[in-house]
Amino acid sequence: MRRAAGAALLVALALGSAGCGALNDLRGGEETVSTVPVPPEATATAPALEPGRDGCNHQRPPTADAPRPTFAEPPPSPLTGVGPWAVTMATSCGEIRIELDPDLGGDATAAFAALARAGFYDGLTFHRVVPGFVIQGGDPEGTGVGGPGFTVNSTPPGNFTFRNGDVAMAKAGNEPPGEAGSQFFIVSTESGAAQLEPLYAVVGHVVDEASAEALRRIDALGIDDGPPVEPVWIWTARLSEGG
Repeated sequence: MRRAAGAALLVALALGSAGCGALNDLRGGEETVSTVPVPPEATATAPALEPGRDGCNHQRPPTADAPRPTFAEPPPSPLTGVGPWAVTMATSCGEIRIELDPDLGGDATAAFAALARAGFYDGLTFHRVVPGFVIQGGDPEGTGVGGPGFTVNSTPPGNFTFRNGDVAMAKAGNEPPGEAGSQFFIVSTESGAAQLEPLYAVVGHVVDEASAEALRRIDALGIDDGPPVEPVWIWTARLSEGG
């Protein structure tokens, strides 16, 4: 299990936002459940993308327009092996490898892994980038209100402290602590982490330098509290077992 500190953070956030609000309202609105069937486990790989001057390639992936699998209930957990487990996202700005933390994230980590295995995240965007704070993605609507058709709940310990690179699930302000659908955020700086209370299901951690560099490139595209100045796509998200 990932670390927990001695006292819970009580920092209140007051980010001026059009549509997303403060971080305790990271996801708003209601989800709708479609009847798109769940595809077999995704296996396609992302192409090698030639980066531009900002270190990113912002071309739109073909999967952005593909039907999105949705679920009437949480899919079965794929985390049945020995582990460790990781989800690797090939993004417009480089690869981000998320080391999963099933002990800390419980059902939320299992659901995040299952969505990645089903190809749910392929072709989605990081629709919200708050400089020096978080990058947020995983919304099939791309607006901050969408989801997979289900929620689970995995509240972190009350004395958990967020750190740069932590990956947690976004929730609406009227949802209980630990509520999780498909939207996730990655903490992009230590100063940003200091603003977070333990209200969000923590599913994993970005720990390697190459992933941290991709995170910095995405963070640099943020201008306020909303979409980045250029689209940042998740070309693929793949679940893997082992080191």
